[in-house]
Amino acid sequence: MMRDDPRFVADESVADESVADGWTPLLEAMLSMIGAGMWEWRLSDGHITGDDRLKAMLALPDDEWETLTIASWARRIHPEDRALFEQEWQRAQHSGAFEATYRMHCGDSQWRWLHDRSCTLDKDPDGTPSRLLGIVEDVTERQEEQRRWRHLAKSVPGIIYTFVLDAEGRPSFPYTSSRVKEFYGATPEQVREDADLVFNAIHPDDRLSVQESIHRSAATLEDWHCEYRARAAGSWHWVEGRATPEREPDGSTVWHGLIYLIDERKAMEERLRRLSLTDELTGLYNRRHLLARMEEEIARYARHGTPFSVVMIDLDHFKLVNDSHGHAAGDAVLQGLAALFKERLRDSDVAGRSGGEEFLLLLPGTDEAGARAIAETLRKAFSQMRFDDGKASTFTVTLSAGVAEMRHRKERLQHLWARADGALYLAKAQGRNQVC
Repeated sequence: MMRDDPRFVADESVADESVADGWTPLLEAMLSMIGAGMWEWRLSDGHITGDDRLKAMLALPDDEWETLTIASWARRIHPEDRALFEQEWQRAQHSGAFEATYRMHCGDSQWRWLHDRSCTLDKDPDGTPSRLLGIVEDVTERQEEQRRWRHLAKSVPGIIYTFVLDAEGRPSFPYTSSRVKEFYGATPEQVREDADLVFNAIHPDDRLSVQESIHRSAATLEDWHCEYRARAAGSWHWVEGRATPEREPDGSTVWHGLIYLIDERKAMEERLRRLSLTDELTGLYNRRHLLARMEEEIARYARHGTPFSVVMIDLDHFKLVNDSHGHAAGDAVLQGLAALFKERLRDSDVAGRSGGEEFLLLLPGTDEAGARAIAETLRKAFSQMRFDDGKASTFTVTLSAGVAEMRHRKERLQHLWARADGALYLAKAQGRNQVC
């Protein structure tokens, strides 16, 4: 915006001319290039004159042009914009500087967005501006585009943003749409002033990976993509960001992109992950995961000789439980045993349902004697649990268990599994409700 500066005050030869008298070819060429019209405002009586481009832009009748004043100009301005215009108008009478963007009702019955700015053309002997020179641009298309963009930004289920990393590595957010507050707890204005408000809202466990992904994208100019947790309104939520980088001549990197919530997708992924690893009824690990964990322990034993044991468990006469008390009661028994595992086993132990009424325990760092003691404790505790069949009666169930310790570096999973299964078969053959 041009202010009251001697550099912008025309010389005496220009000051004696008016807009209507014509301008130099250079000035005409410049105005034609930017599609702007020019006006002159005489402060003594408020009279305004304009060049042909301005007349064509505003489409006012000739008789109105002849009597056009700043007051009649203001009457054509949209009521919502008039106060801003009049504020600038009053200021210009003292400073000679004027700049405003407003809507004006033109002669073709259309509202046009105008960007209007001025400088001092002439002054009174006391230094007070007497004539102003102004340039008016029709910015209707630009304003409509911005309006459409604002509506689009509100309708997008995420944040539209521009992020800059300057040549010195300093971050900034020149633009973020209004939803940034929902994601990071700060307004667009606050984020524009302090980019750290965004980074400080990222989960501490994810912050380093986010920063590394940004620097990697800046170095390679490959698209940025990252999933992480952010905090707003006192709660953590998952977000996903995508952006395309561009290198600027000054060495900075600019990303234009979108960040959106993915809480529902992450929750679904977690549910699917749990389903792929766990048994739906008991919540214990399933057979596939048990086998994978056993392979890991076998590999660890081969490398370091770290002891571990497995316990294979089977419920005694479980078919009779289902036949006598119903499948709902049978499910309650399976869930009760699973709860006992969660209560009595260590965090490092792995409990799973290998199928039907069969379970497997993987006990890292535990030899055969220790595993047998654990299995015996579980057997006794389970035999004392009472279950309700929903028919005003309760019942008990027992279990049998087979224990096997990993003993040889070359032993494979199927051999260890077979030894534990053989021990379980022995417990069953010897009368059940025991550990072998």
